Amino acid sequence: MAPADLPPAAASSAEDSLGPTPDRASSRALGLDPGARWIGVAITDDDRRLALPLLTIDRRAVADDGAAQILERLGPEGAGVVVVGVPLRPDGAEDDQARTFQALGAKIAAALELPCEFISERFTNPLGSASLPKSDQKRGGRRGSQRKGKTSVAKHKQRRTEEHALAAANILQRWLDTRGSAANEMED
Repeated sequence: MAPADLPPAAASSAEDSLGPTPDRASSRALGLDPGARWIGVAITDDDRRLALPLLTIDRRAVADDGAAQILERLGPEGAGVVVVGVPLRPDGAEDDQARTFQALGAKIAAALELPCEFISERFTNPLGSASLPKSDQKRGGRRGSQRKGKTSVAKHKQRRTEEHALAAANILQRWLDTRGSAANEMED
């Protein structure tokens, strides 16, 4: 049902909300790598086969934990589900940090009016760091201002923010892969 088909009060509330309206339903999934300072965000393609880094949000710079910023970047296609990476202890148990990040992910999903799923984020951040190109390292320079192998502060910050979005993509890809494995087992 399109907003025009809804009664006037319902149409205005659907247009004012942050989440998808009924005509914006999407098959894409949104992945979050929440942290104390940064939230990495990733999105799948329309077929839910590939996860791609989308953006990194500095939580200190936003009032709503980034829901409006995420919605702005998603565009009219939106997403159909939010997948949140949760840091579990080595034994697989939840701790206070895991519960805090679950609450943050659920809050963002609620603001976007989307269902929320959780998945372990173990082993995702090292993958993000290893996949970053090393080509942004400066070599040489005038008067030793940039020594071989050193990066500028701006490049270091850019790389750190890219790491969070890549970690979110790794979390989301793991979720896609586990869902694909389950779907393949059901078909057999």
